[in-house]
Amino acid sequence: MSAGPSIADLLEQTNRQLAGTDARVYRRVADHLQRSGSALQALQDAQPGGTQAPKALLGKGSFLKQSVASLKRLCREHGIKGTSKLQKAALAKVLEDHGVTPPPPPLESFTKKELIALVKQLLGEG
Repeated sequence: MSAGPSIADLLEQTNRQLAGTDARVYRRVADHLQRSGSALQALQDAQPGGTQAPKALLGKGSFLKQSVASLKRLCREHGIKGTSKLQKAALAKVLEDHGVTPPPPPLESFTKKELIALVKQLLGEG
């Protein structure tokens, strides 16, 4: 009668196979994370000559597309006093007179189609 491999030998062989499989999976995950990290870093380090900065993709801003609250916040940030009772048009005029650059349009003002186009442009697909 021929004796096959012992249970201990079979368990040891199975453990080695599992360890090898786990190591391959971990290497693939590590490679994927490395590539993802590199891609994110490339987006953050957008080169001025090659790609536009993400905020530049939103287009030229307009004070009139901002809320009154955001215009008042801009006035506070730039040290402009006496604006608490002003309406939107007057706030926009004061900010322009002080040479403040209007922020890009708020994301809420874009349509779904425009937002998809922006994301594609950021990812280099557009």
